[in-house]
Amino acid sequence: MAAEGDRVLSRKKLDELVKQVTGGGHGDGPSLTPEVEESMLTVADTFVDQVLNAACKIAKERGSKSLEIRDIQLTLERGYNIRIPGYASDEIRTVRKIQPSNAWIAKMSAVQAAKVTGGKNQE
Repeated sequence: MAAEGDRVLSRKKLDELVKQVTGGGHGDGPSLTPEVEESMLTVADTFVDQVLNAACKIAKERGSKSLEIRDIQLTLERGYNIRIPGYASDEIRTVRKIQPSNAWIAKMSAVQAAKVTGGKNQE
């Protein structure tokens, strides 16, 4: 088990977050079991590690020796679809191109073929 100082999120902050999300009052609201608490703390640590590792790779690809906020923003936007409000990310606009399914492509081809062949009036 890791010490409190080694964690990204403290048990106290996690408890406050649970109370805030669940609307629990002071002390009598829902709480997490120790196993779930430990699991959530591990998930938070893993998430931060993954984001920072990916952001460092992006910074390295840019040829920089220092990590910048835009590296973290890019990682969060592209990898997790998370946008942080308050930070200008106009220069980092990421667009995900949607790949149509084969069924959709076949339907659209059939529609186009019907337009070409079936659109003429036959008497």
